[in-house]
Amino acid sequence: MDNGVWDQNVDLEEDEMYDESPSYGTYIRVNGMNYDVRPGTSFKETVLSYAKDSGLGKFRVFMNGEEIGKSSAPSEFSEGMKVELRPYDVAG
Repeated sequence: MDNGVWDQNVDLEEDEMYDESPSYGTYIRVNGMNYDVRPGTSFKETVLSYAKDSGLGKFRVFMNGEEIGKSSAPSEFSEGMKVELRPYDVAG
């Protein structure tokens, strides 16, 4: 079962919402910052690299405003793709 959580473990709060303001290009958004990504770049490697560099342990991935799990992630970035990484907040 795919619960939408990607793997690493850091206790951070989710305080960013998906920004639906008009934007062009292909990018990944982490901690409120957008980083350009070249179309054709490996999706999984890029996501995991930015998560690690940003100190995210467990995190959720949103593609064009919709949450995706590992099983539904594309193999690579395509033109115009907007991806956001959000910290996973464990309820408790």
